[in-house]
Amino acid sequence: MSELTAKNDAAALFSTYAANLKYEALPSEVISVLKRVVLDTLGTTLAANTLGEGVEPLVKMALGMGGSPESTLIGFGDKVPAVMAAFVNGGMAQALNYADTAELGGHLGPTSVPAALAVAESIGGVSGKEFIVSLAAGTEVQSRLSRAFKLAWGDWPVKALRTQLWGYFNAGVSAGRVLKLSPEEMHSTLGLALMQASGSMQVVRGGDPPAKAIYAAFPNHGGVLSALLSRQGLGAKFSEVFEGEAGLFAMFHEGRFLPSILHAGLGDKFYLVGVRFKPWPVSGVVHSLLDATLRLVSKESIDVAAIDHVGLRGGPDISHCCEPVEVRKRPQTSTAAANSIFFPVAKVLANRKLTLGDFAPGGLQQAEVLRLTERMSHFIDGDLGGSGIVEVTMTTGKRYSSRVDTPLGHLSNPLSYDQIVEKFLDCAQHAAHPIPKDRLDKVVSLVDSLEQVPDIRVLPTLLSGQK
Repeated sequence: MSELTAKNDAAALFSTYAANLKYEALPSEVISVLKRVVLDTLGTTLAANTLGEGVEPLVKMALGMGGSPESTLIGFGDKVPAVMAAFVNGGMAQALNYADTAELGGHLGPTSVPAALAVAESIGGVSGKEFIVSLAAGTEVQSRLSRAFKLAWGDWPVKALRTQLWGYFNAGVSAGRVLKLSPEEMHSTLGLALMQASGSMQVVRGGDPPAKAIYAAFPNHGGVLSALLSRQGLGAKFSEVFEGEAGLFAMFHEGRFLPSILHAGLGDKFYLVGVRFKPWPVSGVVHSLLDATLRLVSKESIDVAAIDHVGLRGGPDISHCCEPVEVRKRPQTSTAAANSIFFPVAKVLANRKLTLGDFAPGGLQQAEVLRLTERMSHFIDGDLGGSGIVEVTMTTGKRYSSRVDTPLGHLSNPLSYDQIVEKFLDCAQHAAHPIPKDRLDKVVSLVDSLEQVPDIRVLPTLLSGQK
């Protein structure tokens, strides 16, 4: 049971916080980080238009269902009901495993931006300032849920698909704030979100089928649905949504969490600023190994054909990217490739770089890369934490080694703003319908000054694509 009293029930506290948060109360660092979250999420959504597995069925289903043309499918231009736009755009945002990563687990942008943007476009008149506040409310809730869990467990047994599970509350709060829900309505939104919340890591451990790629679709759908139902008066306000004997933590995390993290400093301390932005479209736990390989090939002239063995060493978090070995070494889908420690390292050794195209169907069949993965082994070292070590042994017996503790994208080695812009522009080249460079530049400019935008609908309009 929780240490919290009824007076300090986390759902009640989150609801009051989200409904009453003001733009003027946000530190400049929070505003800056959220602008980057928006640009990064829009970029990964556009790239998934054509590269994301599972996206085509999402789009076909949404268009086939019909309904009111309320919100845009980013990059496609078609309009569908807000709930469906959030569903599809959310699925695309995380489909390439290229979106942001929260400091202690999960992804913030894919479960906030699609939900808030779809609802904002459907009702109109939502300013950039209010959009930022909505994202601050939702992403902080998710950040605290993940932190309360992670700090209680340490190296936790990963059973729940964290972004999907916690994302229901992020999406619900983000959408609910756009709708200007009252504290009572926001509380019902959280209750309705719990009634839908789900997410299992078995989809990863079971071979990464295409459906795994679009898992962020579900919390966006459920979160928006929760906020809209609450707005219509459907009451779901009940105590201990998170801390109760059948609440979130008891249901999915064996009841183990740090209650104080949920409420201490809420409104003053923002854990969301711990978000990191990915330089490569692979699981974040692979980044140390990938960066170590990139650094190695940048300073050594390695004859790929003469490589005898490659040893990969990492901390416990890499375990789900190592097994099953046959899937990770010869991935049949881009999703499985992005969750492999072997495939991206082999790509860098063979090509001296890693691009989005490496995860397209053709890129999965590069013969030289598949030969390299068969020469790889891995070792999990509990003392390495987030560090990664790559050891290359040549047929001559010569050895090369590279270790990285803080890869590019780490909080202590972050992507610069210019690098995030470059990533957005690169992602946008894969949109379903070509978007002119001047429109993309306009999006970058608008996001950079988001607090001055009178109506956020300008963003999906610019990103509607050309048919």
